[in-house]
Amino acid sequence: MYRSRMTVIHIFWSLSFGGIETMLINIANAQVEQNANVHVMIINDLYDDELLRKFDRRIVVHLIHRKCGSKSLSFAFRMNKLLANVAPDAIHIHMSKFYKLIWPGRLRRITCVTLHDLPRGSVKPDRILYRLFPILGLYDSGNVIFIDKVPAVFAISDAVKDELWQKYNINSIVVNNGILTQVFRHRLNMPIGEVMNVVMVSRLEHNKKGQDLLIRAVAILQGKIHVTFIGEGKSRFFLENLTRELNVEKYIHFLGVRSQSYIAEHLCDYDLFVQPSRREGFGLTVAEAMASKLPVLVSAGQGPAEVTCGNCYGWVFENGSVDDLAKQLNYIYSHYDDALSKANRALQYVCRTYDVSVTAKKYLKLYQQMNESRGNIDRSF
Repeated sequence: MYRSRMTVIHIFWSLSFGGIETMLINIANAQVEQNANVHVMIINDLYDDELLRKFDRRIVVHLIHRKCGSKSLSFAFRMNKLLANVAPDAIHIHMSKFYKLIWPGRLRRITCVTLHDLPRGSVKPDRILYRLFPILGLYDSGNVIFIDKVPAVFAISDAVKDELWQKYNINSIVVNNGILTQVFRHRLNMPIGEVMNVVMVSRLEHNKKGQDLLIRAVAILQGKIHVTFIGEGKSRFFLENLTRELNVEKYIHFLGVRSQSYIAEHLCDYDLFVQPSRREGFGLTVAEAMASKLPVLVSAGQGPAEVTCGNCYGWVFENGSVDDLAKQLNYIYSHYDDALSKANRALQYVCRTYDVSVTAKKYLKLYQQMNESRGNIDRSF
C-alpha cells in the first residue's frame, strides 16, 4: 500500500472514557492493521488501565506522567526527546495547543492536528505572554489556539470545516471519524409496542447537547415515548429537576455512564436514537446507532445531520424547536415501518462510509502526502 512502513505518533492529553478517546484507540489499532508503525503518547498522568489494554499490542504507548495542573515545562522536554528518538514520519496531535510545545524544525513540519469539535476561542491570543511562554496555551479554554501555525489541519466533518473557514479563514481537510461498525448488535426488524423506547448517548450538557429539548418533547407526548439517557455530566441535576417539574419522571430514565462494549451490545434494545444537540461537530454516537440498525432522529444544521445525509438515512427536526422535535417523534411512532426501512439502508451506508478502517486509511495517505511535501498537502483530497 505504501512505499515503506510509515511511523506515526499520536499525542493526546489523557485517556479516560469518552467518544474521542475511544476513537483514538480504534484509529490507532486500524492503522496498525494497515501496516503502520504506531506510537501513542499520553501527556497527563490521567489514563484508564482498561483503555490502555485496548490498544493493539503492536502499538507502543508512551506515558509522560505530567501531573494535572503542573506549571513545570519538564514534560515538554521529555516529550520532544521522545519524539526525536522515535523519528516519526508524522506527528498527529489531537489538540492544537500542543503545537508550540514541539521543537521547531522537522518535528513541527511533520505535525498535523485534528479539530474534534466545532471551533471556539482565539487562534492568536493578543497577550504577549502567550507568545513568550507557549505553555500558557495549555490553559486556554478554546480549541483553536495556534491552529493557524499547524502545517496540516483536519476537520471531523463539513460542519467543522465550514465554521473553521468562516470564523478563522483557516482551510482544512475533512476526515470523518470512524467506528468499529462490526461490533454493534443489530436491532431486529420488529414493530414497536404501545410505547416507543428512545435512547440518547451523550454527556449530560443540555446547553450544547439539548437533552432538555427531548424531555420537553416527552412531556408533550406523554405516554407514547420513554427516554433513556446514557451518560453523565454537569447538567444531571438540572435535567432531573426538569423531569419533576414537567411530571415526566416515569417516562425518563438516567442510566449513567456505560462502557463502549455495553453500548455496542445494547443500543439495539431501543426503538429510536435521538441526538437533539444545539451545537455538535460530528455525531459519533449517531453513526453507532446507525451501525446498530436503529432509526435515528437528529437536529438540523449540525454534524449529526451530516452523518444521516439529512433525511436520507434518518429524520431531522428544526434545531432548538421542541414542537418540531415532538412532531417528528410522533411521526416516527406512527410510521415505524418506514423507520425500519430507512434504518436498513442506513446500516449499509454507515459501514462503507464511517467504518474506522476508512478513517485510518485516509489519514495514512495524508500523512504520506504531508511528509513528502513538507506539510503542503493537497487540501482538496
